Amino acid sequence: MRQQKTVVIATMKLDLGGAETHIVELCRELHRQGHRVVAVSAGGLLVQALEEAGVRHVEAPLDSRSPAAMYRARRILARLLDEVRPEVVHAHARIPAFLLNALCRRRKIPMVTTVHGSYKVSPAYRLLTRWGIKSLSVSEDLTSYLKDNYGISERDIFETVNGIDTERFAPDPSLREQTRRALGIAPGEILVLTVSRLDPDASGGARRLLEEAPMLRAACPAARIVVVGGGSEFAQLAAQADRLNREAGIPYLTLTGPRVDIPVLCNAADLFVGVSRAALEAAACGLPVVLAGTAGYIGLLEQQTLQTARQTNLTCRGQPYGALGCVAADVEALIADPERRRQLGDFGRALVLREYSVARMAQDALDCYRAALTGAKWARYDFLLCGYYGYGNAGDELLLSTIVHNLLEADPDLRICVLNQSKWQASCSQQVALARRFSPHEVLRAIHRSSVLLFGGGNLLQDVTSRKSLYYYLSLLWLAGRLGCKTMLYGNGIGPLNNADSRRRTAALLRRVDRITLRDPDSLRLLQRLGLPTDHISMTADEVFTALGGPLPRMERLPMGDYLAVSLRDWRQNDPALVPKVAAALDAFAQQAGIPVLLVPFHATVDTEACRLVQAAMKTPALLFEGSSDEVLSAITNAALVVGMRLHALVFATAAGVPSVGIVYDDKVRAFFEMLGERRLVECDDLDGEALRRYLLDLWEMRAQAAQAARREADRLRGLAAQNAKAAFVLLRGEVNE
Repeated sequence: MRQQKTVVIATMKLDLGGAETHIVELCRELHRQGHRVVAVSAGGLLVQALEEAGVRHVEAPLDSRSPAAMYRARRILARLLDEVRPEVVHAHARIPAFLLNALCRRRKIPMVTTVHGSYKVSPAYRLLTRWGIKSLSVSEDLTSYLKDNYGISERDIFETVNGIDTERFAPDPSLREQTRRALGIAPGEILVLTVSRLDPDASGGARRLLEEAPMLRAACPAARIVVVGGGSEFAQLAAQADRLNREAGIPYLTLTGPRVDIPVLCNAADLFVGVSRAALEAAACGLPVVLAGTAGYIGLLEQQTLQTARQTNLTCRGQPYGALGCVAADVEALIADPERRRQLGDFGRALVLREYSVARMAQDALDCYRAALTGAKWARYDFLLCGYYGYGNAGDELLLSTIVHNLLEADPDLRICVLNQSKWQASCSQQVALARRFSPHEVLRAIHRSSVLLFGGGNLLQDVTSRKSLYYYLSLLWLAGRLGCKTMLYGNGIGPLNNADSRRRTAALLRRVDRITLRDPDSLRLLQRLGLPTDHISMTADEVFTALGGPLPRMERLPMGDYLAVSLRDWRQNDPALVPKVAAALDAFAQQAGIPVLLVPFHATVDTEACRLVQAAMKTPALLFEGSSDEVLSAITNAALVVGMRLHALVFATAAGVPSVGIVYDDKVRAFFEMLGERRLVECDDLDGEALRRYLLDLWEMRAQAAQAARREADRLRGLAAQNAKAAFVLLRGEVNE
C-alpha cells in the first residue's frame, strides 16, 4: 500500500498561465489521492480554485526579487516548514527554489524542482539557480537544457506532462450556444479561440494571429477571433484589435481579458490557435488545434506533427514560422473542411486521454518525490542491492532492473540503493540510489544506512574468474554483519569454489547470512557439501523468469522470419578447435534448416571477438548482431532456436519459450539444464561439433513441441522465482508483503 505524502508546493504567483495551471492541477490531484498538500505563492486568480478543492494556500511574496520581499518570504517559508514538517518540498520557479534550498538542507527535507521553460543562463544566474535533489522536466528539450546548461545527470531528471483534468475539459454541446451568444457570435460564424498570457514571453501566438487577421478575414468573412488572457501587452493588443475592427467595419476581433471559465469557452469555439497547456485543454474539449506561439510554429496538431510537438511540450520551441500568412492558411483550411475539424478534434481528445492525464502528471511527481527521498544524502535504505552491475552485460542489467521492479511493485515506497560500477548510469529505475561499488566511503556509508544487503542474483560467490572477486563479495557480507545489516543471497548460484581457502571462507560467512534463496540444485548440493545448515536456504529460480512472459518487442534490425541466435564468449578453457567446430555445426544446420544464423554478443566488450571469429569461419553468411541490452534481449527472445554459452542467454530463451542448446563453460549452465530436465549440452573444453549439429536439427524438426515444453518450464520457474522477493520482505519486515 502506498504511503500518503505531506508536500509543500511553492511557486511565484498563481495568476492565469500554463505553468500556474499545471501547479494547481497537480495540487488538486495529489489532494484528491489523499496526500496532504500545502501550496505557497504570492497569490493570484487561481488561489480560489485551490481552496475550493480543499488545498491549503499560504501567501508569501515569492514573486519579487527585492531583498526585503525575499527576506519576508524566507521567514514565512521557514515557519511553514517547521509547522507542516513536509516529507518533500516542490519548487516551481527560481525565487522559491533559491529561498527553499538552504531551508530544506538545514531541516533534511528533500527538495525537487520543476522546469517549465528555458530560462536565461549566465554565470550570475547559474550561481543563483538551485535545482533540487531531483528535477521534473515538462519536455525532452528542457531535459537537454538541464543537462547541457547545468550539468544535471539524466538519472536525476524525471520527464512529466502538463496533465489535463479531462472531466473538466471535455466536449459539452450544452455549453455552446449560450456562450456564443454572450460573445456576440452569430449562427454560421466560425469562432477561432486563443488563450494566452499577454506578456512579452507568452503572447507571440496571439500577436501573430492578430497580424494575420486581415488575411483570414479576406479569405473567410465568417471567421471571428476571440483572444483570452491578460498581461502587460493587453492594452497594446486591444488597441490593435480595435483598429482592425474599425478598418473591417465589423467587430470580428474580441479580447476578453483574463478568464477562468476556459472549458466553457473551448466548448463554444470551432478551433484553437495556441500552444502548451492551453492547446492541450482545447484538444481535450475536442477542438482541432493550430500550434503557434512565442517560441515558434508547428501548424496543425496531427499525427505527422505529433513527435515534434511532444519534444517541446507543444510549445513549438525551435520551430520557425513560415511566411506571413501561414497561421491564417491553417485556420482557413480548417474552416473550409468541417469533417477535417471533427477528425482532428477526435485525434486531440484521444491524445490527451492517452498521454496527458492529470493522473499521469501526479504519478510522475510522486515517482520523483520517492526518488528524492531515496537520493538524499541523509537517506536510509530498506535494501542495498549488490551484483555485477553497470558493466554492460545484458544479462546482469536485466537482472538488476527486474529485481528492482519486483521489489518496488510490491512496495512503491521502498528505498533501495544499488552498488553499481557508476554513480550516474544504471539500467534500473530512477527511484533507486546508486553508490560506486569500488568506493570504500560510498560502500561503507550505504551498508551503514541499509536494513538488508541483498546479493541480487548471479554466481557472485565463485573463484573461477578471480579470487579477488570472491573476496570482495565476502568482505561485503562480513562488513554488513559487523554494522548490523541483515544479509540475503537473492536467487543466487554458488560456485564453483575450486580453492580450499575459498571454500572455507565462503562457508564461514554463509553460516551468518540470514536468508539464502538459490536458483539451481547444483548450488544447494555445494552448500550441503560445505556443511551449511539448510533451515534458512530454499530453492527458487532465476529472477529473470519474472521479467519475461514471452518475446520482447521485435527490433526492426532482426531478420524476417525464423533465425538461429548464437551467444558465445571467450573462455580460457575453450577447446582450441571450438571456433571451426561451432562454425561447421552452424553451417550444416543453416544449410539444412534454411534459416539464417545470428551471432549475438551478450557482453559486447568480452563476447564480440568470439562471435566475429565464428562468423569469419562459417561458409554460410551469418549476421553479427550488436546493440543495446534491449536489442540483444530482443534478438534472443524472438529467435526460433538459441545456442548459448552465456547462462542468461539460455535463461532468457527459456523464459520466452525458445528451445535452446547449451555450451557448458561453467557448472551453472549444466545446473540450469538439470532444472529443465534437458540434456542438450556440449562441453566448451572438448566440444562435440557433431552433437551440437544433431541437437539443433532435432530441435528444428520438433520445434513446436520443444517450444511448448520451454513455455511450460518457464511458467513453473516463474512461480518459483517470485518467492525471492517474498523472502526478502519476510527478512525486512518479518512478514510477506502481498
